[in-house]
Amino acid sequence: MPFVCSQGYAAGNAIPSPFKNVEKTFLKKYWAKWKADHTGRSRAMPHIKTFTRYSGQNLAWFLLTSANLSKAAWGTLQKNNTQFMIRSYELGVLFLPTMLKRAGGGFSCTSNVTQTEDKYEVKKAKLVSLSGLRREQTHSTSQLTIPLPVPYELPPQPYSSQDVPWSWDRRYSKKDVYGQVWPRT
Repeated sequence: MPFVCSQGYAAGNAIPSPFKNVEKTFLKKYWAKWKADHTGRSRAMPHIKTFTRYSGQNLAWFLLTSANLSKAAWGTLQKNNTQFMIRSYELGVLFLPTMLKRAGGGFSCTSNVTQTEDKYEVKKAKLVSLSGLRREQTHSTSQLTIPLPVPYELPPQPYSSQDVPWSWDRRYSKKDVYGQVWPRT
């Protein structure tokens, strides 16, 4: 069964991957289905790059970036290892829950919080997805819980043996949600 997005095959244009790249054997264990029912975004075709280490709904760290996993984005050594070449510069935000110096207010990814400069306290911080957030977790005196709006559900559901990753140069004869095939004729 090929990948069928709720927006139809044309939404796959946001994922510029040719067949020769997505069908590499070592990648198969990394493919996972997009699901975001908790944010109402399961029907949206994402064009995001995120990396995280998690246990349940607790996050050890979370990286949201524009960087692809490519030599162009991460760079490569050239000219007998004397020159480092980066073809495209990327930007990302790394969320680490280590220790936070917290002024009178707090840190929130989901609401405006005003900071006061009168007194700082150091608290151990914990990142948790919005799905795992419980009200009582946010009011600990020894630990600050930071709700992070992870855009997909954890844990991701791996592809089954019938699932096929999208590639723009693959033919899809099964009709999508709009009754279209790919490539469009």
